[in-house]
Amino acid sequence: MNTRPRRGLWPSFVDVALVALVLLVGLAGSLGAYRSLSLKAAAQEREQLSAMGQSVVDAFDRQLMRVVEALQAAGQMLSAEPGLTHEQFLRYGAGLIDDASAMTLLEWQPVVPHEQLAEFERQAAREQPGYRVVEPAPGGPDGGFVTVQVRELHVPVHYSWPESEAAVGVDMAFDPRRMHSKLIARDTGVPIASEVFAVIRRGQPGGARSGFAVSAPVYRVPRPVGAEARRRELRGFLAGVVELSALMSEAALRADANGLDVFVFDQEEAHRLIYASRAGEPFRAGERDMALSVDVGGRPWQLVLRPRPGAFGAAGDRMPLLVLAAGSLATLLVAVAVARSLVVRRRLERTEAVLAEDRQHLSNVIDGTAAGTWDWHLDSDRLVINERWAQMLGFSRTELEPVSGKTWERLCHEGDLAGAREALKRHFGGQEERYAAEFRMRHAAGHWVWVQSSGRVFERDASGRPLRLAGTHLDISRRKADEQRVQDDARALEAANRQLRDLAILDALTGAFNRRHFDDVCLAALTGARCGQAVGLCMLDIDHFKAYNDRYGHQAGDAVLRAMVQTLKHGLKRSTDALFRLGGEEFGVIFSAPSAIAAQQFVGRLSAAVHALALPHEDNPQRIVTASFGLAWWAAPTPLLTPETMYAAADEALYEAKRTGRDRIVVRCFSAGEGERAPEIAAPAGPQA
Repeated sequence: MNTRPRRGLWPSFVDVALVALVLLVGLAGSLGAYRSLSLKAAAQEREQLSAMGQSVVDAFDRQLMRVVEALQAAGQMLSAEPGLTHEQFLRYGAGLIDDASAMTLLEWQPVVPHEQLAEFERQAAREQPGYRVVEPAPGGPDGGFVTVQVRELHVPVHYSWPESEAAVGVDMAFDPRRMHSKLIARDTGVPIASEVFAVIRRGQPGGARSGFAVSAPVYRVPRPVGAEARRRELRGFLAGVVELSALMSEAALRADANGLDVFVFDQEEAHRLIYASRAGEPFRAGERDMALSVDVGGRPWQLVLRPRPGAFGAAGDRMPLLVLAAGSLATLLVAVAVARSLVVRRRLERTEAVLAEDRQHLSNVIDGTAAGTWDWHLDSDRLVINERWAQMLGFSRTELEPVSGKTWERLCHEGDLAGAREALKRHFGGQEERYAAEFRMRHAAGHWVWVQSSGRVFERDASGRPLRLAGTHLDISRRKADEQRVQDDARALEAANRQLRDLAILDALTGAFNRRHFDDVCLAALTGARCGQAVGLCMLDIDHFKAYNDRYGHQAGDAVLRAMVQTLKHGLKRSTDALFRLGGEEFGVIFSAPSAIAAQQFVGRLSAAVHALALPHEDNPQRIVTASFGLAWWAAPTPLLTPETMYAAADEALYEAKRTGRDRIVVRCFSAGEGERAPEIAAPAGPQA
């Protein structure tokens, strides 16, 4: 008696289990979709924030690079010009600050021993009446200054541009924090940034402004080698004062336009907050913050970008929840539908046999239906299509009737027809389980529509010959257009990447390789040279170029530099030859020559090409622009030869050419194993231009 209830309960148990399984799978799928979309939204927000952050950092780096490069070039030029006057500095400072917009003050700060301070004040007062060396009063009000204290060395502000907002006469040695960066710059020979401090502006009302100084060392001789030599030959510092508000102006605007707040920290000062785009707002680390490290004149800073509420919109945050809710609702509906279907299933079983033929026909159509449907009777070549098949091509079904395989071939693009026929052939032959092809079809308006066609054979005769083929047509024109756009974007991105690589290694004014790229090319040239090739480095310097700039102006001087680069490039015959702008009017050429004579002839042709330019220069004894050349050539270099040694040898030859009269070539040729250690370079007797 117990067996009959069990047999009756078992189907119900199976039905309940099936409904529970549908609920479990549906809810699991909804949760999975919710998690996937949440992660995707977070990743997209991070990518968008990264792109915005890169734009902000690029604006910051561009402003800072202008300041550092301008100070470095100016410091090198001042090292070769000991007789700097007040008038020359003001003229030079006006031009330099125009080029570096973030720099608000330019100061010449000589190093003066205490025993020479009185004489220095008397000399300075001749150009600037009333000049005195002072320092800020301890604990005094803003603008209060007292007589400078006795210390071993003083670093007073001698000249400043602009003078109206300058700390002229203030001894910067009063502050160990300011001197720390200057001493590092002195020993390394490169511009170094100080920590952020209150900018001193004598006689200017208003509150203190935050900023920092980038100090470029100026020596009595060009490029002294070693820390001891740099300390001994130190003449002073060319300091550019950068106000944080000016430096961060463009970056803050970009951040604000993208809905971001910017916070800047000095990592060397225990992560001290030195700038905030929203003044007065306390900083608290957030999980959506993006931290980016930047180098500011040798000091590590950290830029923290924080998206404001609503910066990326609320749609992305709601979408995962909407998907979860929709998925859960759909799961419940499906479960209800499954339960309902199970109830009526047994009713349908009685009519299953009657509907079998109709269900088979419907299955044939539904199996390939997503858009336009077709049913091809191969024996009669009759093609049965639905209305959407015709509408896809801008027709109505009645306009195309009678429809046959010839109708499809007539509308198909001639270039795609062979591929579609080959796909049919493979399917008919059993090589492919389904027929699938993509081709273009002519629209009634004249343009082409991309179609994805798929289907399969549903009926064959006794010998296996196909009789009926049914399937669907999908309009994939948009997908094809998207694929084309992706390819175009990829090509555009590749071109942009090439342009960025070029910008990183090229001098912006002349188009020659820059100093940063010199060591890489030099190492590559040495690698080839150690395989049996000779290598040479030629350095040249335009004669009397400062006098040319003073007479004709800096724009004319820039034109001379560009013309010089174009002329020198025309003289490079090998793909391995490379031209560099090493700084100011100094250039270098890395080249290969099989012999010392060939190397000298090569440099001689470069010198002749410069003469052939015949650019007028009234302050040159030749009355045209000329150049001095220093050539260093190695017949068989070994691994001991380094870029630094090559540079030093060529620079020594160039100095000899300038010392002995300019407009000439001085050659240093080395046999195997010679000249591979950096020579001791004697200090020049005086300035060279």
